[in-house]
Parts: sequence; structure tokens; C-alpha cells
Amino acid sequence: MPLSQHRPALAAILVAVAAVLTALAAFAHASAATTSTNPIVTRALRDLGTYQGECWTWMKQVVQDSTGAKVGFDYRFGYLDAGAVEVALKDAGPGDIIQIANDAWSTADADYDGLHTAIIISVNRDGTFEIIDSNQNWDGMVNLRSGYDPAARAAAKGLNFHVYRFGAGSSSVPAKPIVTVAGPVAAGDLARVNTPGDCLRLRNAPAGTITHCLGHNTQVTVTGASQTVDGVAWVPVSTAAGNGWMAAAFLLKEVPQASAGPSGSGTVTPLLRYRSFVTVASD
Repeated sequence: MPLSQHRPALAAILVAVAAVLTALAAFAHASAATTSTNPIVTRALRDLGTYQGECWTWMKQVVQDSTGAKVGFDYRFGYLDAGAVEVALKDAGPGDIIQIANDAWSTADADYDGLHTAIIISVNRDGTFEIIDSNQNWDGMVNLRSGYDPAARAAAKGLNFHVYRFGAGSSSVPAKPIVTVAGPVAAGDLARVNTPGDCLRLRNAPAGTITHCLGHNTQVTVTGASQTVDGVAWVPVSTAAGNGWMAAAFLLKEVPQASAGPSGSGTVTPLLRYRSFVTVASD
């Protein structure tokens, strides 16, 4: 039966009303989010509704603009290289970054369904999040998203997820500077990877198969005595990427601030500084 002359007009009005209600809801959501004092959230919201390209690239720019930190070239260790700390999902809050990825393939060339980066705006009572991200609809646009559940999204694609925080977060106690010294590391020591501009290989055995490459300044724990293979001293370590072995020459021991020497001025850099030595010695 053909529509009466009034029905098309009514349908058009209903569509217009629905569009207005949707716009008002998005505006209210964005307005509420702008009350956040977190600098990452504030900076991210500036791009709402604009074209910014891929989610990962956009997040890196937001973090650099708001904190000065430069996220590296790995979907996991890039955050740690930039000084972020990983927090549990239950502790996540505004300004934290949710990264969904495959822990076994988090390097810059990673490319698979489900890989995604989002910035938390607020936490919902049911444990989900209000987030802002770019390219969620494969259009390069920055949009808000409600009820975001990273655990469910990661599980649906067989992936992992992590939450990273830049800055002091909610803690009112300033973090102490990290002080490191050159010299032998022993079981129980905390140490930092010392490969400026590069990464240090984690292997499954001394001079064994490479499993990961951890970025400069990544923290590890030495778990046992060193072994010398092919002229290189290797130590067993526990890391965020799992257990393995690393070349001891490129680990700096963390020490209490008071033990940093008379000046307490900071890091003592070893003579063997660059990653290229590990490549030659361990190949």
C-alpha cells in the first residue's frame, strides 16, 4: 500500500530526532569526560571527531604531547621504554592506556585482527570503561566508546591485553629516581637493560635461541649465577616477557639511592655501552 503524503514527512522527522538525541548523548558524554584533570584524557579529547589515523600512532602523539614521554616501537615494551608502568585491570583509571595485542608478536611489524589501542576516560560500575580511540570504525576518526571490556575483546581474538600508566597516577608519594651502577650482577639483584636506542636479546639458554628483545631501561631480576659461553657471561633473568638469559655486560644493577656514591648523582655508564657488541659476541 502506498504511503500517505504525511508518512514520509513523519519518517523524516523521526530520523532527525534520533540523530539529535544521538548527538546530544555524545556531547553529554564528552562534556562529562572533560571534567577529568588527567592530562592524557584532556589532550585526547581535543581530537574528538577529527581524523587522526591509526589508533597506535595517535596514542603515541597524545602521550608525547601531554607527558613528554615517547612510546617506543613495540606494542608492549614500547610503553616500558617510555617510563610507563603496568597496572592491573582492577586498578585502571583515567589516562591509562589499554593495549590489546599478542604477547608473542608485539613488535612494530605486528599485524593481525584485534590489535588495538585505547585511552581510558572513566571507569564504569560494572568494571567496563568509557574510552576514546582512533580508527575504531576503520575510518581514522577519533571517537568515544562506551562499555569497553578489554578482557572480553582480547579473549574473543585469542590475544592478550595490558594496561599502562604514565606519570605518578593516583599515588601521592613521588617515585624515587632509579640509580644504577656498572659491575657484576648477582642472584636477587634488580637490573636495567642498558642499550640506548636498541634492545637486548632474551634467550632460552646461554647463547641460545632468541625469544624476545627487551628495550633500553627495561627492569629485570637476576635469578641465578652467571655462565660463560662463547666468551660471553650470561645471567638468568626474570622479565615481563618471561624467564631467560641475557648478556650480563649490558645490565646495570639497581641500587638504593644512598649507595650511588658520594655525589649520588645518578647512573654510571659502563664502557661497553652499545647493543652491537652483543650481536658480535653472541652470534
